[in-house]
Amino acid sequence: MTSEAFTSAFTSGTTSASTRATRSRTQRELSPGEVADLVRFSLGSSCRVAGAAELGGGGFAAVWRVELHGAAPVVLKLSPPPGAELLGYERGLLAVEAEYFARIGRELPGLPVPEVLHHGTDPSWCEGGWLLMTLLPGTPLSQLGAGPADAPVREELGRTLARLHTLGGDEFGYPGEGRRRSSSWREAFLGIIDDLLADAERLGAPLPVPAAGIRAVVAAASPVLDLVRRPALVHFDLWDGNVLAVPGGDSLRLSGLVDGERCLYGDPLVDLVSPVLFGAIEEQPDHPLLRGYAAADHDSGPWRWDEASLLRVRLYRLWLYLVMNVEIPTRALAGPEHRGQREHRAQLLRAALAAVRGRP
Repeated sequence: MTSEAFTSAFTSGTTSASTRATRSRTQRELSPGEVADLVRFSLGSSCRVAGAAELGGGGFAAVWRVELHGAAPVVLKLSPPPGAELLGYERGLLAVEAEYFARIGRELPGLPVPEVLHHGTDPSWCEGGWLLMTLLPGTPLSQLGAGPADAPVREELGRTLARLHTLGGDEFGYPGEGRRRSSSWREAFLGIIDDLLADAERLGAPLPVPAAGIRAVVAAASPVLDLVRRPALVHFDLWDGNVLAVPGGDSLRLSGLVDGERCLYGDPLVDLVSPVLFGAIEEQPDHPLLRGYAAADHDSGPWRWDEASLLRVRLYRLWLYLVMNVEIPTRALAGPEHRGQREHRAQLLRAALAAVRGRP
């Protein structure tokens, strides 16, 4: 999920030896030769691979940049290795991501998402599958740093999110076979939290408060979720490492949204949490993302905060921080060298629980 926000930001360089030493257990290891073979199998025997380098900074899937002779570079994304411990909702994510980007390409052409060139499912080549996608231009916002130049790109992100949220579904929850969904957003959300708490028990993930306490806080606030009647397609993981930008005059402009594997159908407000990963966007009324989001057309009329939407976005922040605590055992973050990261995650979850209870 967002382990990378605690370790190293997404970079375009090769993975260092130190990064490999602490790589997530969910990241498959391949040689450059094996990567080249997968790309040739995907694009055809006439494809000529000039080189390949693993991209650093990710926390779930292994991702490679592949250079081609006579063609633009491509990105290869790999499923976790066989036998890797995963959270329940993390199964089948590559197929979900492939459909997410394909649907956006079909129904909202012009939005800056990768084109899926091939979704590989042949277990004789890579058990669990792989994705081959176009390489988008730009640099992650996590590398560019905050400042006056990034306000326009964040405002553009807000407008883009409003467009993305026009895509809807038939049910709330996760797309794909055997994944949590329901005709009710409240029921789907409570089920998602229950699944995460079950994962925490199964994996021995450290939680700063008992699971029963988390479940009680969420259940007490959950009636507000019944106000959400339309399942909107949400990204869920738009922290700065997954938002690309390029220079545009004196500022930056949006050039890409990546890592759509966590997408689901739910409340559009879900996508207002990760862009301010360690803060509360509802406490920043002049945030440029909110300006862009509010300025866009919305089917239900002008968008603004109210008491119900404030509580909902706090519930979604609690959800995000719960994921970040539950995933610790699967991301190789249980050692003494990661104690500070674990304590930070625990503190974030405690604060999110207090905010939902009305005591921020």
